[in-house]
Amino acid sequence: MVIRKLISAVVVAGAVATAGLATAGEASAFTADCQGGQVCLYYNSSAHGYGAVYVENTSIENYAGLTFKAGKNGSSGAGVAVKNNAAAVDNHWYGTFNVFYNSGWDCSVACQAIPMNSRRDLNSQLKNNNASGEFVGP
Repeated sequence: MVIRKLISAVVVAGAVATAGLATAGEASAFTADCQGGQVCLYYNSSAHGYGAVYVENTSIENYAGLTFKAGKNGSSGAGVAVKNNAAAVDNHWYGTFNVFYNSGWDCSVACQAIPMNSRRDLNSQLKNNNASGEFVGP
């Protein structure tokens, strides 16, 4: 009986350790395309590996005419319009970055603040519904 409990404990401990390693591997698999002072918009959400990227370093009133490029996290979405196709944002700027549903930094329908030094999937209102982005003072 003692041996069965010991074997069960070893199996459980091994499973926990393996799960921890798998989680650590997934978290470290992300590679930032942005540097300090920049924000990256990604074509895919975190669950889908982020994919193509658009690097932004100034507020943009309307994403029309801009396209995603292949980046460090893949090329899925490369060549696709940024407007109404972003799923995640990585903020390496020194303040908050706001994503807006409407052009012109208009939050009347929806907007989402991405805090400094953070990476977020866009919420359900903004995923694939992004029209403008604004850097807000530190």
